[in-house]
Amino acid sequence: MATIKATCPTCGDVDLIPRQVRVRVVEAIEESASRRSYTFTCPTCDESIVKAADEDVVRLLTSAGVRAERIPVPAEAREVHHGGPIGYDDLLDLVLFLETHDLLSADMATSPGA
Repeated sequence: MATIKATCPTCGDVDLIPRQVRVRVVEAIEESASRRSYTFTCPTCDESIVKAADEDVVRLLTSAGVRAERIPVPAEAREVHHGGPIGYDDLLDLVLFLETHDLLSADMATSPGA
């Protein structure tokens, strides 16, 4: 089993095994903007340590047997959007429209068996 050497800010260098380390990759739309980190609990002082990691560190840790948690970008974030973001006025218009147009009850009134 591989031994991983990490540094605790309080205790200095500590030796860990792969199941004591976790890698987390929060993907972004652009790969360069993804956030990567690894965490471990120091076996000496029991403090939880979180450290930033680059692609090389993630690759090295996963090759040593550390499990990586990958949090993907939702598909909606990758879609092409036209126009500006929805603003307060747009939301207010929607609320006013829904107050005067009850589309669900109209659909239910015309459905067979209702």
